Amino acid sequence: MLVSIIVPYFKDPTNIHRSINSALKQSHWKTEIIIINDENTPNSARILNALSKKSKKIKIIKTRVNTGVAFARNLGIKNSKGNLIAFLDSDDVWKKHKLKIQIKAIKKNKLDICYTNYLASDLNKNVIYKVKSPKKINYEGFLKACPICCSSVIIKSNILQKYKFSNLKTKEDYELWLRISKKNYIFGGIDRYLTEYTLRSNTLSSKYLNKISDAFKIYYTYNNYSLFYSLIYTCRLYFNAFIKKYF
Repeated sequence: MLVSIIVPYFKDPTNIHRSINSALKQSHWKTEIIIINDENTPNSARILNALSKKSKKIKIIKTRVNTGVAFARNLGIKNSKGNLIAFLDSDDVWKKHKLKIQIKAIKKNKLDICYTNYLASDLNKNVIYKVKSPKKINYEGFLKACPICCSSVIIKSNILQKYKFSNLKTKEDYELWLRISKKNYIFGGIDRYLTEYTLRSNTLSSKYLNKISDAFKIYYTYNNYSLFYSLIYTCRLYFNAFIKKYF
């Protein structure tokens, strides 16, 4: 079963090699790795072209201008050939057997989307917190919290032919999970820490404001909740995120 691994790239020369190496070392060998160059500078072209020489599995696709992670992922999906699609951000890494374990779970439990527990580390690889994802989650569960790391997700490709990432600056994955779960696709979790998510300094301050704004927009604009409920749901989302990470 071919798995297409979608990797958006933008100004991350320090981590991209480690990320791609973790994809190349997967024990499930039947993969293609699609890196979307959303930086489009001579430097990014040099870095990614050199990286592509590591394996024939690696394919580089360029955007015309910087379009953001949602567009980049959608472009990668459009050019994918796999029965399953996995997402891997350029600064995140996988454990060796991640895909193999998830494919087995998808077949055994008849899942549409599978995700794993994840570790959140700083740039020095110090673990800041751990997130144990739920065994199952549906739309009502997603309204309360988003306990899923995008880089831990593997999903049937036919679903992504119907549903794309929305053009949000942040939380584009959360909006997609809400939309898909509304259609009763089956989400299932693996109770193993198979994904490592990297926390960067630019996830602080102004980007947090973007995340809060986009969370409100998801409830108010995308899901048509009232102003009151959208505010309540936004507060609840961040309260649960804090509990999830630190308790």
